[in-house]
Amino acid sequence: MKEPSKGKLEVLDEKRVNIQVNEELFILPQNGGMKDVCVTERLSPEKAAGCSQMPELRYSLGYNQQKNALCVVFLEIIYETTTGDQNNGCDCYILGSLVSKSGTTEAQTVLKKKQPHVVWEDALLFPVKEEELPEGTLTLTLRNCDKFSRHSIVGEVKPRLANVGEPYGTVQSEKMKALDKEPDAGYGEVLLSVSYLPAANRLLVVLIKAKNLHSKQLKELLGKDISVKVTLKHQALKLKKKQTKRAKHKINPVWNEMIMFEVPHDLLCASSVELEMLSQDGDGQNHLLGKCSLGLHATGTEKSHWEEMLRNPRKQIAMWHQLHM
Repeated sequence: MKEPSKGKLEVLDEKRVNIQVNEELFILPQNGGMKDVCVTERLSPEKAAGCSQMPELRYSLGYNQQKNALCVVFLEIIYETTTGDQNNGCDCYILGSLVSKSGTTEAQTVLKKKQPHVVWEDALLFPVKEEELPEGTLTLTLRNCDKFSRHSIVGEVKPRLANVGEPYGTVQSEKMKALDKEPDAGYGEVLLSVSYLPAANRLLVVLIKAKNLHSKQLKELLGKDISVKVTLKHQALKLKKKQTKRAKHKINPVWNEMIMFEVPHDLLCASSVELEMLSQDGDGQNHLLGKCSLGLHATGTEKSHWEEMLRNPRKQIAMWHQLHM
């Protein structure tokens, strides 16, 4: 069969992007045209309280000497009730995060259809030195994923790692806990999506909106315009800078603006994107309110967001990121 020309693929990719970006706030599809947007959100304490009872998590911990890794196996989720908030058509998975002296590592299970009893056969592996385990912190988070690829955090458990040995211990059972409160937003948070179009060698960054920008600098922000400067970097070298339009300051400003960079596929893994939230005073001077950086060099959600983009070409992946200085 004749292979489609690169030009046609670029046109198709651009049409696809225009359809997706044109939707108000991107997150709530009105007509089913936004199926590839993936947004990770956290259930508020009030919303979590209104859902069905928190499920029970069963698991067993052990240390694998051959792989020098903490292992979590026999993962099961059990809901006490079968009525109400079972979200037909919804998938679920468990994301694990281990924080130790060596840094942060993450692992997650495969997606499974949400039902009263879910069992995962796969194990979660977290490379870590055995002597670092007692001081480490493991968090197992249950997440839902609906048909629009919106991910919501249901609850979490934090197993104790003090007595983890080589053989697996008994299976432990623990009620998941809703997150007590929203994390301290610090300098605020920004919601953005990233996607990569291989046929066109284009990296697309869509700045959607921000929230809680007033939390640290309320007085300084009042009446000022807010914009986002986006810098494409290759390793430590800054290649290109682009800036969004200025939004009149609100507590939660909205841009819904796409920024495009041309990045060869073989340079993508070594590239990164830095975002700076800027306010402009009456003299036209920009003041930094906070920043974040997406790439494989980063940690936490800033790294996992980039990894998710690399695993899913042509798909828009959206996440909230906390801003820092």
